[in-house]
Amino acid sequence: MDSKKTLNLETFIFLLRKGISTLVAKYEKIDELNVFPVPDGDTGTNMKITLEGAENAIKNSTFSDFFLFGKVFNRGLLMNARGNSGVILSQIWKGFFKSIPEGKKELSIDDFIECIKNAKEIAYKAVITPIEGTILTVIRVVSETLVMNKQIISNYNELFKVISDVAEKTLLKTPELLPDLKEANVVDSGGYGLCRIFEGMNVGYNLEESKPTKTITKKIEEISDNLNIKHNPTKSEKNFVDNNDGFGYCNEFIMDVGSKVHFGQKNKEKFNFELFKKDLAKVGDSVVCVQDGNLVKVHIHSINPWKIFAAASKYGEFLKVKVENMTEQWLQKNPGATLKSLHENAEAQRIFKNVSDKIKVIVTVPSKKTGALFEEKVGVDTYINTEATGNPSVETFFKSFVAVNSSKIILIIDDSNYVLSANQAKELLPKNISCEIYSARSIVNSFYLCTIVNYSQTYMKNKRDLWTKIKLPMYCKISQSIKDGRFNKTLVKKGEYIGITDKKIVASNSDLLIATKNTIKWMLGSKTRNHECIVFADQSAKHETNLELVKFIKNQYKINAELYETEVDNYPYTISFF
Repeated sequence: MDSKKTLNLETFIFLLRKGISTLVAKYEKIDELNVFPVPDGDTGTNMKITLEGAENAIKNSTFSDFFLFGKVFNRGLLMNARGNSGVILSQIWKGFFKSIPEGKKELSIDDFIECIKNAKEIAYKAVITPIEGTILTVIRVVSETLVMNKQIISNYNELFKVISDVAEKTLLKTPELLPDLKEANVVDSGGYGLCRIFEGMNVGYNLEESKPTKTITKKIEEISDNLNIKHNPTKSEKNFVDNNDGFGYCNEFIMDVGSKVHFGQKNKEKFNFELFKKDLAKVGDSVVCVQDGNLVKVHIHSINPWKIFAAASKYGEFLKVKVENMTEQWLQKNPGATLKSLHENAEAQRIFKNVSDKIKVIVTVPSKKTGALFEEKVGVDTYINTEATGNPSVETFFKSFVAVNSSKIILIIDDSNYVLSANQAKELLPKNISCEIYSARSIVNSFYLCTIVNYSQTYMKNKRDLWTKIKLPMYCKISQSIKDGRFNKTLVKKGEYIGITDKKIVASNSDLLIATKNTIKWMLGSKTRNHECIVFADQSAKHETNLELVKFIKNQYKINAELYETEVDNYPYTISFF
């Protein structure tokens, strides 16, 4: 078989690592592609951490086929995914491996294109409201272009060149779809990161060894020059859920109902498929059982495999048996881990079977000092300090769910970039756990929402109250510009204080107090119907300035203003009116 028309697993892993290393080398550049001139861009860092977590999961391991590799790689991605970019990236690769069956050792060009198509579909499903002009647009246009032109792509050299070229051309068009990108004169940071992965894979395939012909090169240029970035949504599909993670033994067998292995055996018991499944559920979990005539195929996890085979052998004999030690597999995939740590992890998940029915509130906070403020003033049960963790991973959120030990969880997050990771962690919860997630949009809004929680009311009543009031606050942030530019018709100079409200820069001044006053005036006008105001002041804001700001709010708008001196890096003031 022509090696340039198929791709084996060894080569694929090499190319994937080249793609990862190319992104990692550029992660600081990706961080710099933030839309606003605020020093908190972390898309590159999030993508880097997500990919390195997946790379660690496959390190020092060998895989017999694409299916097994994808399973381990995807698990590593998911558990280390950080921020929107990291979670979407994990879903792109989840979709890529979705249609690859067990035992698949090589991918044809058509196979690879199908994988890219699935990558696009799963990535879009991961986002409740997909936004064009982002990493989603890049993977979508690459997918649609490959599907439309697969008949003219004759080898992998051409395939990777098309992918890389189309991704780069699409990236350059992202500002046409997102005005914020155009105004900031940048391309989408997540899309840029994905392009670096494709670039690394393209270069890694060693184009010098077999260059595309002039005919196909010309055709590729025509494809790239005539990209259609208009979105044509496809019908959604249900996602397959893989629940094979755990410890003990993974057991699979095919049984011939009623058969014997030697003449002297007594006859087998009468077989009832539904009762058989119930018997298996008593001795194992993650049960998948399929019957086809006299043949029954079973997949089941258990610490005691002999109990499974004893239960099954009453009805027939085994044609094929496979038993794998998942504990040993887990330990190999997690260097430095021990059986004790694996056991503790399993115990943490089992704790959900004996949980409290009291409402528990979890919040994300930008510093330990801010977390202590939430505990003292509004009584949250636990907090996730993003100053220490960066964008919280799926695993970080899941561990916080375990820590509160409740069946009624309220999670309030202060940054919309955490939403996808939080939702992925929520999907890992068992059915007996209720978890409602609220994106407050700012840390001060999170504080306001926490004041609404009433522990004497029912969980449903609290959920309704929070959803009713979550959009009531008007809020703004004051930061400091790291570059010159014009944003939302506001001229900004490097080093000036800038006021941001509703994702728009509305004021800029070298004086912090003046910039803050102008931002509030722009947001509220001369009057406000709000009755309260909360101000979070970072330690970078002087105490005297804080007093002047509170005095201004009280005198200008005749409302009560509560100011808390805390730590919110990059934002001297975060203010909410409600």
